[in-house]
Amino acid sequence: MKFFIRIFAITCLMLFMTLQIQAQENTREKGFVSGVAFNAAFPVGNLGERYSHGFGVYSNIDYNFNKFLAARFDLGWNDFSGPETSYVDDDGNIHTDHPNMSVWEFTAGLRAKISVLYIEARGGYFSGVSSWGVVPAVGLRFRRLDFQGNFTMAGDDHWGSVRVSYYFGGKK
Repeated sequence: MKFFIRIFAITCLMLFMTLQIQAQENTREKGFVSGVAFNAAFPVGNLGERYSHGFGVYSNIDYNFNKFLAARFDLGWNDFSGPETSYVDDDGNIHTDHPNMSVWEFTAGLRAKISVLYIEARGGYFSGVSSWGVVPAVGLRFRRLDFQGNFTMAGDDHWGSVRVSYYFGGKK
């Protein structure tokens, strides 16, 4: 048992040191940084009754004020697809329905960074659902790679997303 406790303690210490080194490197990143992102979306609630999954492409622009705070601007497109259903009309013809919806997202907000971990809140307009909404998020940023989980609340429509971003500017 002591062996596992030592291994756990050493692993935690190494992880802490790695996070500190990463945080120090991120402090050199000032000003504008841009990137692209791809996400997988998972509709819930009312939206989840009509659509089963989605994917998206985003353009991200961050402005780093200091090592802890950044402004975030997103322009994104999501495509939601629903399950394919078939029905027979009165004449005996078979019709197939495959619901599909595109949502353009225009959001802006703030990101608070703690080492490689960050929390974020954005607000903006979502065209496919014709509503204003908010997007809380949490993520991990490793140099040019960013991994984020977020939850979009736009009117009565909600969806969660997992996003992977690549930033072109900043520290290599």
